Amino acid sequence: MRTSGISKGQLWTGRVLSGLAIAFLLFDAGIKFFMEKLPPEAIEAGAAIQWPMELMPAVGTILLICLVIHIIPRTSILGAILLTGYLGGAIASHVRVSNPMFTHTLFPIYLAVFIWLGLYLRDNRLKAIISK
Repeated sequence: MRTSGISKGQLWTGRVLSGLAIAFLLFDAGIKFFMEKLPPEAIEAGAAIQWPMELMPAVGTILLICLVIHIIPRTSILGAILLTGYLGGAIASHVRVSNPMFTHTLFPIYLAVFIWLGLYLRDNRLKAIISK
């Protein structure tokens, strides 16, 4: 990752934004492996999306792979692209079952903004790609 020419404020703001998104997505991936051990309210919320519970470990694995690719500095842009696709699927799932707009359906967009803005603030490679 190229950080020369980036102020300390930008670098740390980018790290915090990225860290928040990564922490939430790690938590989300982790609970996909323990769906049967969650409280009934959490299981009901998961069932509302109408995904079969036996597929959740596979979904969690896909999310973890995308996260690892994003966390590695050399592949962070590819990881952000993959995570954007994953989050697009989450949006589609929420739209399909008519979940509330601002709290459920748009939440993956909020995460994507954190991912991309965090990466933009801390990586000159992304700035170079966008400025072309």
